Amino acid sequence: MEKANRITVALAQLNSELADNGANLRRAQDYIARAARDGADLVMFPELYLQGYRADDRFADCAEPIPGPSTQALVDAAREHRIHIIMGMARLETSYPHCIYNSLCFVAPEGLLGFYDKIHLGTFHPFTEGVYFAPGRHTPVFDTNLGPASLQICYDASFPELTRLYAMKGSLVNLVISAGPSEARESWEITLRQRSKENAMPSVYCNAVGRQKDFSFFGGSKIINAYGRVVSEAKFDEEDFLIGTVDIEEALLLRRQKLPFRDCRPEIFEELAAVTRHRDRA
Repeated sequence: MEKANRITVALAQLNSELADNGANLRRAQDYIARAARDGADLVMFPELYLQGYRADDRFADCAEPIPGPSTQALVDAAREHRIHIIMGMARLETSYPHCIYNSLCFVAPEGLLGFYDKIHLGTFHPFTEGVYFAPGRHTPVFDTNLGPASLQICYDASFPELTRLYAMKGSLVNLVISAGPSEARESWEITLRQRSKENAMPSVYCNAVGRQKDFSFFGGSKIINAYGRVVSEAKFDEEDFLIGTVDIEEALLLRRQKLPFRDCRPEIFEELAAVTRHRDRA
């Protein structure tokens, strides 16, 4: 499979209608077509876009399986427009136990690549994700014709060991969707820049915007290069549609020049795991 040296990415920085999968999907289909017209290889939508981040107790009724009706519509759109799609959604696990996950689906022109379940759930004031969702357990790196790509959802990016794991598993671009609240805007200015710099890996960030119940989301979706520099950024506090470029070849060159993973000390990871296991037993 021929890999791309550069990826053109479209970031659909939108708000959602709460618990209205159909309305949100129809709007997304318009943006998918727009992204394809603008020459994008990939279009991304925010965390839990399909149902809205604050659907809360309504997730039990509006969560969907993957594959399912909405992902099939996305597969059809990806095939028609020859584009990759990432969409945040509440995923219903149909096998026992019947959990709901804060997830995203990853779709290619060839079909459904799979999904990722958010591992680190925001469950501290004022966030209540752990009330509605089960935590994810898997760390996939997807082998696509855009190159090997890893996926994260919001709070996941605050844990550097997860991004480092992805990089060491071969990811060349980290794709992050979020419902970042306005009060966290300053921290998001730093977090992904540092994750990119640490791992010589571009980050692509698509955030929600607008109000949902008592939450306000700041937008500011962005593309960050392998040096940790912001190369494209959407508007703050209003809906926007950003087209930008991710330089994969630059990331490969930087890794060859700086050899960041040669200097990794695996015994530190082993000690981290041991300390964590001890904490969990205490």
